[in-house]
Amino acid sequence: MGAMMRFTLDQVEMFVACADSGSFSAAARTLGRSQSTVSAAIANLEIELGTPLFDRATKNPRLTPAGRTLLAESRDLYDRALTLESHADSLSQGNPSEISLAVDVPYHFLMAALHDFARHYPHVDLIMRHPSEGDVPHLVLEGRADMGISFALPAYHEELEFRRLGNLIMAHVAHRDHPLALQDSVSFSDLQAYRHIANPKHARFIPTSEYIQSVQTWFADTYAAVIGLLDGRMGWATVPRQFIMNEIATGRFVELPLEAYPHTEYLVGIDLLWRRNVPQGEAVGWLRNRLERQEVSEGAPFGRRTL
Repeated sequence: MGAMMRFTLDQVEMFVACADSGSFSAAARTLGRSQSTVSAAIANLEIELGTPLFDRATKNPRLTPAGRTLLAESRDLYDRALTLESHADSLSQGNPSEISLAVDVPYHFLMAALHDFARHYPHVDLIMRHPSEGDVPHLVLEGRADMGISFALPAYHEELEFRRLGNLIMAHVAHRDHPLALQDSVSFSDLQAYRHIANPKHARFIPTSEYIQSVQTWFADTYAAVIGLLDGRMGWATVPRQFIMNEIATGRFVELPLEAYPHTEYLVGIDLLWRRNVPQGEAVGWLRNRLERQEVSEGAPFGRRTL
């Protein structure tokens, strides 16, 4: 069994620098080392590896076939060492290894903030929790999520803080083959005559809920399930329009024109939630501050936004 190699990361760094710069002297200037130090490091690395890395027969040493072969692995080794160092620095500064975020709104509103976070904290993993594991306020309150982004409720537990990020439009919709979709105008009594598909977490707080007592109401815990029942022509529902943009664009779902409010958009607020008086590390605080600046809105008629 061969002896264990004892080359150093410094030697690998100098090897990569020499290959990139084309000479030992240029590598020395780049690294702030003397040329003799670089030359000695390369010579010792060649001894440890048991093969010459550079052909020194010319004025500027050129990589040997073995040197070219080992260069890619050396780059990878050096890059991973830098990643290890950066990761250790992040942990030493008190940053967690992961942050959990519970989200029940369309993800595309958050992408700019998440890209910024990934650039600033590349070693902090993000766990995205879906409200199927419990509604967003409870996930945050129970500590299963550091923060949450959720459709607004009229009140939260006293231990929760929130910030309004904006508003989205709630659309009253049915499948194009549903009888309501064939009407030019829909009254509250028309809605009451057909099965209502509702999300129980939001059904009491969405627009028109105080006026509508349908003959039958089916409940589905997620909007994905609500949409699936709509697609099966099981009834009508009030759904965030952003969840069904494709269905509306293709004509599969039809927005129901309410007779009582022909020029009104029904809005639902979007809130960022976190626990009150819970210490937050630098990375969590940075992400919260960034999300607080994230606008969540969509286009409304006449060129307006829903902020």
